[in-house]
Amino acid sequence: MPGGRRPFSSVEITGYAGATRRLSPPACLGELQRQAFIRLVSGCPASQFRSGDVELLCRWAELTVMCEQAAFELQQNGMVTDKGRPSPWFSIHNAATRELRMLSQRLHVGPRSRTLKVAKTQAASTMSYYEKMALEGFDDVDTH
Repeated sequence: MPGGRRPFSSVEITGYAGATRRLSPPACLGELQRQAFIRLVSGCPASQFRSGDVELLCRWAELTVMCEQAAFELQQNGMVTDKGRPSPWFSIHNAATRELRMLSQRLHVGPRSRTLKVAKTQAASTMSYYEKMALEGFDDVDTH
């Protein structure tokens, strides 16, 4: 068996009559934002988000749609305008991506949030003189 710890796994069970309900997108979201909201909420464990997270999830959905639109515009029109200047969509994509990264940390949806926490290890104690002698092969017994 290879070294290391066994991977962590858990099974999420929905309670009777939907006790662990997933959050629903609010009516104020547009269709594309609503789809992004549903993708995020359905892709995570049902217990991950609370009702207080709805505003952050809405911002996530809006920023996701902004990133997708900016990426589409960059793909269609290029990163440089006809005048040789950077496309304004580049800065929009850059800003939205930066905000998504910060939101992913707050919502715990990124790869860093899925990694298991490593147990803290204590530093090895200093080696005693007798342990060092034993490692070097010195014994109390005379070999003459």
